[in-house]
Amino acid sequence: MSLAMMAAAPSLAEQNAATQPEDSLVAVDTHPWSAIGKLNNGLFGACTAVLIADNYALTAAHCLYFKLLRRFLPPESFRFALAYDNEHLGDPLHVLAYYVPPAYDPRRPAETLENDWALLQVAIDPKVAARPVPVAREVDLTRQAPVMTGGYSKRRQHKMSGDRDCHIVGSTSDEKILFDSCRTPEGYSGAPILALDPERRSYALLGIHVAAQAWQGKPIAIAVSAATIWPQIRACIETHQCRFQHVARTRDPTAAEIFAGLPNLGLRKVIGIVADGLCRGDDPQCGLPVAGADANALDEQIAPRPTRRDPVPAAGR
Repeated sequence: MSLAMMAAAPSLAEQNAATQPEDSLVAVDTHPWSAIGKLNNGLFGACTAVLIADNYALTAAHCLYFKLLRRFLPPESFRFALAYDNEHLGDPLHVLAYYVPPAYDPRRPAETLENDWALLQVAIDPKVAARPVPVAREVDLTRQAPVMTGGYSKRRQHKMSGDRDCHIVGSTSDEKILFDSCRTPEGYSGAPILALDPERRSYALLGIHVAAQAWQGKPIAIAVSAATIWPQIRACIETHQCRFQHVARTRDPTAAEIFAGLPNLGLRKVIGIVADGLCRGDDPQCGLPVAGADANALDEQIAPRPTRRDPVPAAGR
């Protein structure tokens, strides 16, 4: 497949738009929807994330960046509410650390779109019976694969909706970016693109939704391919040889207070929690991840320097 295959997208998008009911709700207590959750940043912002292993989840990198402060928020300000529903709060998980590819630049989101993903390390209560959705080791684009997705739209912030009937309709020539016909309203950033494996016995994650693009008047969803993500996180998921640039300093209970809402804290205190200090002036690097071995001094206090130069995230405790 190549970008030229986008020529096939309008007909697929039209068919999907014509047949897919708006905001089709899904049952959060059934797999694979039970592996999807709402990622709250404590400042009235939210995205979608998906559990891919016992202590790891994926989302979009831009969901972790706060434009007003011009910096990535600290892990302790996030709560991942797994299988959230307004009649059931789900399983709120602490975010202990996260990794953003150093090549991602939130000031240039379009130019660095293929790196718009993030790996979260989350603390799962042993009593939580969560079944993750594994990342596909390979993405077969020789056919128009049927896929589905689910997330938390801004229109229905307290209910998970989904599109169960969509397709991969194209990719960039390097296959790092996928295009699909799924309906992805605002709030779906970080949502998984899911497909059944060849034996149709289990689901796998083919990509992470990051954007949408109009194509001849019809929306086409854009996802970072699992073929891009998996090589960078494999050592972390399989052998815990990982490193994160952003590590929580404490499991401060204020994270739960933030999740509960601003009335408990007040905006001034929230700003103090989520930032060491506001970015001032025109410093373009303020709050951005730093590439290389010395990305974060705190990280070196927690995890030893790796012996090889794999571009992988990192382990926390």
